[in-house]
Amino acid sequence: MSDQHGPRRLVLHIGVQKTATTAAQQFLQANAAALKPWLTLFTPRKGTSAQQLGRQAFEYSRAPSAESEAGFIEAIRAMKAELEQTTGTVLISHENLVGAPPGSYGETQLYPFIGRIVALLDAHFAPYRPEFVYYTRDMAGWKRSLHNQIVKTDGYTGTWDAFQTMAAPIADWDGFHARLCAAAGPDRVTAFRLENQVSRDRPGQQMLRYLGVPEKQLARLEPVVGARNESLNAGALEFMRRANAAGFNPYNLTKLGVLVAASQSLFSPSVVLTQE
Repeated sequence: MSDQHGPRRLVLHIGVQKTATTAAQQFLQANAAALKPWLTLFTPRKGTSAQQLGRQAFEYSRAPSAESEAGFIEAIRAMKAELEQTTGTVLISHENLVGAPPGSYGETQLYPFIGRIVALLDAHFAPYRPEFVYYTRDMAGWKRSLHNQIVKTDGYTGTWDAFQTMAAPIADWDGFHARLCAAAGPDRVTAFRLENQVSRDRPGQQMLRYLGVPEKQLARLEPVVGARNESLNAGALEFMRRANAAGFNPYNLTKLGVLVAASQSLFSPSVVLTQE
């Protein structure tokens, strides 16, 4: 590939959901100018090709079909067109590139379409050869946080007990990692543990080291500030779960979720979630 057009290195940060991806994106975006000598950054800001790329990967995993595959391919090609205007290392960060998580819109497995997603990314980003990086965390804590998230944003109606039963066969990250390595090759896959993150205010530093950012530069980066994608307290969570079950349209549920997240003091943090 020419050194004048397109990235010499393309790295896809594929999440996964509930591993501080949003906080890392906020941190990276706030420091994009300082990181420019080492990488060009694309995050899922509203109206961007990166946002559409993750959205179409998610939709493809929800309902694989010729139509959803075509939408995903179109999003990849649009993103590739932007890459052609860059040089050096490019980082694209979007947690939905792995597809829908367990419990979201009927999914019961741990990212079962990752192999097909990687194949499409490889085929349509060619000649660029993407590297894939992702974070994991303790599975029990991840499941608890994920249940909270899909109730808050994905219309999930199940209780925590129901979610645990559904997700019980998912015991660890080994199977997902093996499938990702089988699709991309182990030389293109790197996993980080969220628990090894040194600073909560400077998320994503393991990934930045992997990308070649020097330690001196990491120390100069501004810490992330502002709201994060925090879990709902128990009362707010139960309110949203019941609202999901009431059958409101998705647009109204999304607006309601934003209001509930911003008004958690109105809900008891110690409510007992009902078993159904």
